[in-house]
Amino acid sequence: MSTKATYKRIALVALASLGAGVLSVVPARAEIVAGDVVATEVVSTAVGTSSPASNIQISSDAVIADNATTVDIVVALTSKPSGSTLTYDDADGTGGAGTDIFVVGTTAYDAASDSSGTYTLTKNVATTGATTNDLAGTVSLKPDVPGVYVVTVTARNLANSADIDAETYTVYAGYSVDAAKPNTAFMTQGASISNSASAVAGGVATVRVTNFADTATDDFYSVTVSGGTLSTVTATGNIDKDTANTAGFNLANGANLSGGINFYTDSAATVSDYVDLQVTSATAGNVTITVTGFNSVTGIGTVHSTPVVVFGAAASTSATAAKSTIYAVAGHNTQATSSSAALVPVARAAGTDAAGFSVVVNDGYGNPLNSTVVSATVSGPGLIIGGTGTNGTATPNARVATATTNSSGQVYFNLDADGTAGVSTITFAVGTTTLGTQTATFYGAAAKYTATVIANAVAGTATQDVVNVSAVDAAGIVVPSSTIYAFSSDTTVASVETSDTTASSAVATESNPGQPGSYISAKAIGTAGFTVTAAAATTASSVTITFGNAATLADSTVKTTAVVGIGGVEAASVVLTTDKSTYAPGEKMTVTLTFRDSLGRLTGTNVGSTVVGAFTSSAVLGGDTLWAAGAAITKLGVATKTVYAPLASGPVTITGTAGTDTTYLASSQRGKALTVTANVSQNTDIASIGTSIASLNAKIVALNALIAKIMKRLNIR
Repeated sequence: MSTKATYKRIALVALASLGAGVLSVVPARAEIVAGDVVATEVVSTAVGTSSPASNIQISSDAVIADNATTVDIVVALTSKPSGSTLTYDDADGTGGAGTDIFVVGTTAYDAASDSSGTYTLTKNVATTGATTNDLAGTVSLKPDVPGVYVVTVTARNLANSADIDAETYTVYAGYSVDAAKPNTAFMTQGASISNSASAVAGGVATVRVTNFADTATDDFYSVTVSGGTLSTVTATGNIDKDTANTAGFNLANGANLSGGINFYTDSAATVSDYVDLQVTSATAGNVTITVTGFNSVTGIGTVHSTPVVVFGAAASTSATAAKSTIYAVAGHNTQATSSSAALVPVARAAGTDAAGFSVVVNDGYGNPLNSTVVSATVSGPGLIIGGTGTNGTATPNARVATATTNSSGQVYFNLDADGTAGVSTITFAVGTTTLGTQTATFYGAAAKYTATVIANAVAGTATQDVVNVSAVDAAGIVVPSSTIYAFSSDTTVASVETSDTTASSAVATESNPGQPGSYISAKAIGTAGFTVTAAAATTASSVTITFGNAATLADSTVKTTAVVGIGGVEAASVVLTTDKSTYAPGEKMTVTLTFRDSLGRLTGTNVGSTVVGAFTSSAVLGGDTLWAAGAAITKLGVATKTVYAPLASGPVTITGTAGTDTTYLASSQRGKALTVTANVSQNTDIASIGTSIASLNAKIVALNALIAKIMKRLNIR
């Protein structure tokens, strides 16, 4: 019996369509001829200015159907503030004088003849016998009270009163203002005009109300305060208590300023007049001042501004670390009250001047505190003494000293060594309030030397700062101004200066690098640099220098040694190498330039400006930038760069040239091509993936063969 299986694959494709609808809103328009009104709106103006400040420019591209049609532009004032007497009346298009503001036809209407005088016609265009008519004109609106004015502009066919097009425009009117600032109240605190400011609870903030309208009428103002108290009111200029022009204020709540105040500006008031309001609050929070102006004719009120004073928590009236300052200077100095100097380690010998401290004690508001006792406590070595006046000659004699501030909040303290080495902390306080701390360091005798070879000595030359030696005491504190002695293992090879003194102040940067006779190395405090002079005819490649704390090596109890290289100044060979021949992708590579003299020794310090040309790589390397032409090269006969191999496998070749320097390079080496090639191996992860893929392919082939056998046995085709 045979079994036959039939497999049918049915592919179903579903298509979905998406549509986007656009909703367009177009104003309704009853057009009898093609046309459109175009207007440019000025939406702000000012009450009381000498000339109208809001103009609506009108034009139209109306196409007249026949010559008998008369088209005009009609302006109507459809909304205005309460109290306004302005009108754009009779907008029905009947053509009465002073009613239709803009007319096309043979009749020009003079809007200036209207009794309100609130609009003017600057241009009329009348046309006959044409099919296209361009209309243009200007309507000027002069608001009489603050508020919102709505003006409708309509193009109309007068033959049948049908509207061609209509547009609506809004004009906002406020009080006249100073051109430089808005009409508002603003803070007088700080350097800038702002509508907010800060103060401290219990303190006082001042708010200035200014920029009043230059009007011929009296205007009435009200000021109220919430969240705090109005404490004082002063005025400058034409500010009146009432319309009788009596200077002063009408208190809204008797003599209690917390109820607010009322005042008038008389007819001579200007933008420069002002009223200063002082507000206070006993607690933290916001105090809001509301300034409302009322029109003298209509009585309509307008809130000009609501400046806010943010009162923070009251500051301490006691000594405060944040507002107090401690100045420190090396040695005794009782008058340093503006800057500090870094303190340097001083000898532990009893009586050695260590430091002077000036303490300025202020409260939380930054005010100096007079007659306040300040304590200074020494934790560690040292003795201290304090005083209010000059005490530079006084002898410190205690671990804790006190002094009383003068009217400037100042006291002075002097610190001396007490014979003990170590680091001391001095704490300054008023009662339980710590104002701050300072540290002072006292060093003992040198107990350890550390030698660092900076450069190779040049044969036949006194090479400066070949070795730097630092000194520390038993506690590891650097020892400045200490004499260190030096001894050569073989003076026929090289000699060394007899002694040098460790630095009492740091040498921040080296100078004249590579110049044997004038090189100065960077040095920390407690470090001395030694000059080594190699014999001109020596063939030795190094010499051992021993450093001690006595004039003879036998008497020295503190010692260290350094092996100093010796080489000629001229390089007879220049070689470029890498530390390995093969690298993994991204592995660190060390690239080295080696300079050797004719005896095979590493050259002495050399940094000729043309020792090398520029170096490049065949692949992008991470890490250091390779040498550029003219780079400073070496003080030790070798120069290295740390780079990182590329991620891609393959060879990487670095090339460059030796320079052309005639002092530091032998003629055979000048311009010499330098090259080195290293190989970057294949990424092991990629190789592993390739192996896995090959194995998977083999398994798939075997599986397919097995399936074929099964199908044959089952007679499946």
